Parts: sequence; C-alpha cells; structure tokens
Amino acid sequence: MPDRGLTLRASALGVIVVVFINLWVTYAENVVHASRLNLSYFQITLLAVLIALVGGINPLLGWAGRRSGGRYPWMGPLSHGELLVVAAVGIVGATVPTSGVTGFLLGVIASPFYFASPENGWADYYHPHLSSWLVPTDREALRGFFEGGGRIDWSAWAAPLAWWAALIVALVWATACAVVLLRRQWAEHEKLVFPLAAVAVEMTEGVEGRPPGFVRTRLFWGGVIFAFLLFAWNIVSWFIPAFPRVSAFPYAGYYRFLTYSPGIYIQPFQFLTIGFAYFANTEVLFSVWFFFLLHMVEGGIFNRIGYEIGASVDSFSADPATEAWQGFGALAFMVAWRLWVARHHLREVFRKAWRGEGGADDAEEMLSYRTAVFGLVLGTAFVLFWLHRSGMDAGSVLLYALALGIVYLGMARVVSETGVAYGQATVTPQAFVMDLRGTRALPASTLTAIALSYSLIDYMRGLFAPGLAQAVKMGESVRGNRRLLLGVIALGVLAGLISSAWYTLHLGYAHGAYNCAPLFFSGDPKAVFTSTLTQMKSPKPPDPERALFFGIGAALMGGLTFLRYRFPGWPLHPVGLTMAAGDNTASLAMPVFIAWACKATLMRVGGVALYRRSKPLFLGLLAGYTAGVTISFIVDMIWFKGQGHMVHWW
Repeated sequence: MPDRGLTLRASALGVIVVVFINLWVTYAENVVHASRLNLSYFQITLLAVLIALVGGINPLLGWAGRRSGGRYPWMGPLSHGELLVVAAVGIVGATVPTSGVTGFLLGVIASPFYFASPENGWADYYHPHLSSWLVPTDREALRGFFEGGGRIDWSAWAAPLAWWAALIVALVWATACAVVLLRRQWAEHEKLVFPLAAVAVEMTEGVEGRPPGFVRTRLFWGGVIFAFLLFAWNIVSWFIPAFPRVSAFPYAGYYRFLTYSPGIYIQPFQFLTIGFAYFANTEVLFSVWFFFLLHMVEGGIFNRIGYEIGASVDSFSADPATEAWQGFGALAFMVAWRLWVARHHLREVFRKAWRGEGGADDAEEMLSYRTAVFGLVLGTAFVLFWLHRSGMDAGSVLLYALALGIVYLGMARVVSETGVAYGQATVTPQAFVMDLRGTRALPASTLTAIALSYSLIDYMRGLFAPGLAQAVKMGESVRGNRRLLLGVIALGVLAGLISSAWYTLHLGYAHGAYNCAPLFFSGDPKAVFTSTLTQMKSPKPPDPERALFFGIGAALMGGLTFLRYRFPGWPLHPVGLTMAAGDNTASLAMPVFIAWACKATLMRVGGVALYRRSKPLFLGLLAGYTAGVTISFIVDMIWFKGQGHMVHWW
C-alpha cells in the first residue's frame, strides 16, 4: 500500500484532534479538577489519541476498507505518513489550552480591572496604561465571567482576543520560519535524534490496517500491564479507603540528600519521561541527571554559608536566583554557539533567499528559504511593534525579545537533543528585563506591559517552538507537498485557540471562573500584578549580581563546550547545565537517571541490537502509563467530578 502522506482526511483529522484535545484538557482541569494534561512537550492527551488511532481505529478502518472492496478510499486505513500528519498537527495545536496559552491569557487580561480596588491601588497604577484593545475593561462583563450566571459578553472580549491572537499567530509564524531555517543543520549536519518525534515514528511505522509490529511482542504488553496495573490498583483505593495504595502518583516523596541542598522528587514510575528519554543518547541523559546533582551540591553550599542574591521579581523564575541566572547564562551561550556553528549553513540559506538560486537546497523544506527568511523578519517585526504598542519602551522591547529568542530556540534545541518530556528555562524574559535594566529605569507603562506579557508565559517551555521542531522533523517522513503541512499546523493552532478560548469563557460565564482552576483565574495572574505593583512602588536599580551569575553560567558553558570539542572522549555533554536549576528538573532527574541506567546497561550488554529489541518495552510503558492516566480521568469525570485525583503532573 503506498504511503499517501499529506491527504485531506489526515489534515482534517489532525485539526479535529486538536479541537478535541483542547476541549478535553480545558474540561479536565477546570471542571473535573483532575490531572494537568498538557504540561509535557508531547502531550499525554495526544499520546492517548495516537495510541487509540494506531491500536484500535486504524485496524477498524482497514477492516471497513476491505469489506467495501475499495469503493470508498477514505474508509481505508491511515498510512504511516497520515498518522504522522495527525501527530505533527497535534503536537503544536495541543500546546494551546490551560497552561499553554488560554488559561493564563484569559486570567491575566481579565485581572487588572476585575480585581482593582481602592485598597490595592491598581486603578491608579495600571488603568491609565491599559486600553480596550489590550484587556476587557467592562467590569460587569468581567463580573459575569468570574462569578457566572450569564452569557458570554463578546463585546468586551472580541477586540482583546483578536489582538492577542494576532500576536500569537505572529509568534507561531516567526518560530516556524526559524525552525525551518535550522532543520537541516540540526537534523542532518549535527544529527540530533529528536526523541519525541522518534516515538511518533516508531508508533506509526508499519501500519497497514493492523497494529504495528511492536504491539505483537511480549515486551510491549509486559510494559503496558505493569504501568497500567499501578493506576488500576490505586483507583480501587478511591472507592475503598481501607484498600492499600501505591503512593507513587504523581510522585512518591521529596528527598534532600544534604541538609541545606535543594531536594528531588522521587518518581520511579514516571514512565512518560522514562519512555521518551530512552530514545535519547546516553551521554545526554547522563548530563541531565549529573548536572542536577551538581546543582543540589552548589545550592547546599550557598544555603550553608547563607549566600543569596534575593528573591526574583517574579514567581515564575527558578529558585535559587543564583543558579537560575547561571542556568540562563548557559542557555544563552548554547543558543549563540549553535548559531555560530550553523553559520556556514545559514550563509547558504541567506544566499538562496536573496539570490533565488544557488546556495542551500530547500526543495524538501516546509517553506522555501526565501519565505522563511523574510517571514522571520516580518513576523519578528510585528511582534516588536505589538510589544511596543502595548506600552513597552524600545529598550525593554529589544531586551525582552532577546530573552524570548533564547528561551524559544534554547528549549527547542534542548528538547530535540535530550528528549525530556518536561523542562523549562530558568529565568523569564520579564525578570531578564526588570533585573538587568532595573525597575527604577522603567516607566509605569513598560511595567504594565511586562505584567500583561505573562499571558504567554507557558512556564518558560518555549511556547510552540519545541513542538514545531518535532513537527518539522516528523515532516521528513511525510510524502506529498510538505509545504501544505505547515499551513495545516497553523490551522490547527487557530482552531485550538478558538475552541479553548470559547470553552473557557463558556465555563466562566456559566459556572464562574472562581469555580474553575484557581491557578489561572485567582492565583498566578493576581500574583503577577501584585508583584509588579511592588516594583512600581519600590523600584530597584539594576542587579549586578544576577548579571554576574549570568556571565558565570555562560563562561561555564563555554568551558564545557571547549572541552567537548577539544577532547573527543570528554564524558560530560554541556546541555545538562542549561536545565539543572529548572523548577521541574527536580521531577525529571530520577526518571532520566532510570532511562539512562537502563539504556546504558542494555547497550553495554547487547549493543545496538539489544537496544532496538528492547524498544517495545518502553513503548509499552508509555502506552500503559497513558492508559492509566486516561482511565483515571474517566473515573474522576464520572464519580469524582470537581474533586479529581492528581495522578499526573510533571
């Protein structure tokens, strides 16, 4: 059977899957109050849909196609390429709901007028710098959203949502152009393994109207049963309190190796991280957990001697600030170094874009290099213009955009190299601007615009960049006009924005946003404006100590990079330094260590052949874990709505 690749039904199915996931995640977190389902780069909801397609729906389509005698081509099974189209559209579009975009976006832009009171002074400090195109200003409309009991007041929301959507579209477009420009350098010249995309390729390979070959192995089903039974066992305890339970979800405990050091979350059964990490290189996995150990030692020493540089100006940057800025300096150096390494490729790309002939070949890319180069310039220009019009002064816009580029490109690179299901930068672009320039030098309009920019914080995961990098890699295995695939991905993002924004507003006006996830509507957004107001009332000068640790991190990364290039046998891959101080690395370290230990042992005992034969086990752990989280959600939805169980987090 020919691999049809990019087809109309695959494109339509991809967009439908994105809408379904956006509604599912919004419902799960705001109504059921169950697990947080879209914190990972390869969302567990998308993995559940992909497993259902590969293991159940596709064989049924194959059976229906055979029964119809080929009279209805759309009834035939989805090919490998078509399934990858669904995965590529889904991995980007599923970033949108709750913690991705719409949760924080709606919460942040709704807060400055609704929570303003004579006591907090928000009206005096914020309102003069806000307009109706940025935030809804009708307090009655906002009261209906937070307290419920009415219909959506589109007159208050339409203009702000349209302008924020324009910013998001520009960010997606500029990011996609950057990823296309770097794809060949990362995939072909530097041979990155893209572990998340590799899992999607493995799961969908060899499907011809029947489950793929790995499903017919004992190792796969052993992994499925082991992972799923842990969840099933605990579900019984929800109904029978006296029934013993496995205290391992979402983690089994928090442990400090040293009295004064940061701790680690004990997560031996975080099979989502283990499964994806298994497909990364062992030296990269070793780097992740080794540098986290160094982070704990360094943090313990600083805590023991009482050295600190003060709390961050925001609540999203990692803690302690010393190591957070050190990690961000390492990330900045990595981005700059990788662009320098790619200089010859980029020179050929710009030559092709400018002259239209010669230079690098772009026939297999999702965009022509000319479109990508000029698209990146125009998209970035619109983002800068938008930020300036929102109230940021020119200097802050440039510094903010620089930090944003470091986070986006840096996290796309880290995920493509390490395969971490979770991970984040250690300093926010907002803190980068406020700490380096000093809030004393920033006008109130700039601080107000910076507070609003937390709408797209996405926990510093790089927003759409890591997903787009994986989608472009998946596109290599898709036949047909790949340049249409990027258009389908963009359509999926837009469909996700519309569906999740509409459903979140509907839940707010029907039941009150106060009754939804407090994190998005009365927690972090309110804290953002409270902490920014503190900076307005008590402005600070630039912080040289943070700049010092930023430089230390860059220097350390430079030294590690030099050692790796100078000595081929150097065992430490520098990428681990960039994420050692991340808040959620404490949850990643143990699962990554387990994946490293398993893969290193298998490679030493049986080489590449044994590694390949063992893949079904780790795919089974992924499938069983996903099934367990999904069944737990269904049980919560039916019997524990509003009081769901947090079985899955980082």
